[in-house]
Amino acid sequence: MADSITFRNPATVAPPFGPYSHVATVRSNAELLYFSGQVGLREDGSVPDFVDEQYELAVQTIDDILKDCGLSPRNIVKLTTYLVKPLAADRLRAIRHSILGDIAPAATLLYVPRLAAEGLYVEIDVVAARFP
Repeated sequence: MADSITFRNPATVAPPFGPYSHVATVRSNAELLYFSGQVGLREDGSVPDFVDEQYELAVQTIDDILKDCGLSPRNIVKLTTYLVKPLAADRLRAIRHSILGDIAPAATLLYVPRLAAEGLYVEIDVVAARFP
């Protein structure tokens, strides 16, 4: 899969602020998987009060979905993270790295006023690629 998804950062633009890439390229024979936005729920459906716990649960859910699809974090092409409450960048990176490892997909982080349900502070969309 090493040649199936490539990431790059053009020398003509400022380098990324963190573990992400400016460009992700997927070979044409890929099956693309679009994950619905994943939120930080516990197994019993309860919602933690703290944004970092919600973020950790959302990232863990993404890892669980990847495994269920026969994929790994290396299959992630794009992450879009929506936060309602601030989460320090170093804490966000540490949590992501502890679960997904050393990946640098294309990524966007947005702060939004509200998510679909009261008390949710984190939602993460994923695009992943599977190859024959």
